[in-house]
Amino acid sequence: MTTNPLGDLVASLGHAVVVTGTDTDVGKTYATAALVVSGWNAGRRRIAVYKPQQTGMRGGEPGDVDDVARLALAAGVPSSALTTAEGQRLTEPMAPPPAAAIDGVELLPLDAHVREILELQETHDLVIVEGSGGVLVELDGDLHTIADLAVALQEASAGSAASTEPSGAATPYHAAAEASGRWGSPDTSEPVSAAERGGGTGSTVLVARPDLGTLNHTLLSLEALLHRDVEVAGVVLGSWPADPDRLATSNREYLADLPPVAGRRVPLLGAVPRGWGGAA
Repeated sequence: MTTNPLGDLVASLGHAVVVTGTDTDVGKTYATAALVVSGWNAGRRRIAVYKPQQTGMRGGEPGDVDDVARLALAAGVPSSALTTAEGQRLTEPMAPPPAAAIDGVELLPLDAHVREILELQETHDLVIVEGSGGVLVELDGDLHTIADLAVALQEASAGSAASTEPSGAATPYHAAAEASGRWGSPDTSEPVSAAERGGGTGSTVLVARPDLGTLNHTLLSLEALLHRDVEVAGVVLGSWPADPDRLATSNREYLADLPPVAGRRVPLLGAVPRGWGGAA
């Protein structure tokens, strides 16, 4: 059994979590698997992972959701507790619009993905949505992105949450973390504790790499999300090296104490070690 690098993070992330990235190959699948394990450890006993579009795969080849299932099983999550689903599979390893054009198919509309996720929520107590590529990769033929999907899911679940939060109030995990002055330690893989975050019906986790250029990519991605009113829970480093160099350590320290972005403080939630759980 492997150690879960994200601890009890899911305990306060709500019923639905969207996982997106600053780019492709930043460790979103590893982060998604770690969130599944976190959910299981937090008492979520019916967990679903949904991939709106899986590109670069043919027929029955294992995709990202299969890697998530394998990693979660190795970390102690029973296979019976996890449901995996893809919205659409495209054969070319590229963004969905050109991949769909090559395959000669139409992309599923945004509302089809929203309906599928809401149906999964009816029978699961945690649904994790892993996007393709980065924040603004197009998901359908109407220029909708993973950021738009996050907004649509927030709006769909807003009715059950709106009655408990005053208008304009900071979300519990941001308010508590800011009050405590703790936004994630740059020295360990421990996330901000659940007591500091509070709950919510849905949120988005941004996965970033620790390498050169990540500060600009992370800040740009956060601006794109926050200006669309996406509820960003925080940033996860998705491929933390076993022997980090000065650059990686410096980047992690900066991300652990980000200045406000679009008027919001965004915490560093933790880091998933490179190759965690075995090669994907």
